[in-house]
Amino acid sequence: MVDLKKYRILGRSSDLLIKVFGGTQAELFANAAFALFDLITDIETIEVRERLPLEVEGVNRDDLMVNWMRELLYLYQGSGYLLKEVRVHEAREDYVRGEVCGEKFDPDRHEIQRDIRAVAYHQSRMDKTGDQWTAQVNFEL
Repeated sequence: MVDLKKYRILGRSSDLLIKVFGGTQAELFANAAFALFDLITDIETIEVRERLPLEVEGVNRDDLMVNWMRELLYLYQGSGYLLKEVRVHEAREDYVRGEVCGEKFDPDRHEIQRDIRAVAYHQSRMDKTGDQWTAQVNFEL
C-alpha cells in the first residue's frame, strides 16, 4: 500500500516520476528510500536481517539525491537487497550518511511489482520550502 504522506506518483510512461516529502533533510532521504522499495515490492514482506552502512556524496542537493537513489538501487540490482528501514545519521548539502536495513530478495516471499532500471537526472531535484523538504525523483522503467 502506498503511503501518500511519504511520497506520491506524479506520472507514468517509460519513466516513473515521484515526489517525496520530509520534515527534515534526513527524513526526506529515508522517505525516498522507502518510496523506491515500496514501488519495487510489498515492503511489508521484507524482514530486517542485515544492516549495511551507506555514505553518499554529491556536488549539490540534486546530485546528492540522485546519487543516493542510485546507490540504493544498486544494492538491489547488484546484490539483491530489498530494504525495509533506513536510518539517516547525517544529511548535509553534499553528503548523506546512514544505515540501511533489510534482506536479500527471496522469490518465495517477495514479488517484484516494478522493474526500475535506473534513476535519471532529468526532472530529478531536491528543494526546501519553509519547514518542508521535497524531492522529485525520476525512475527509468
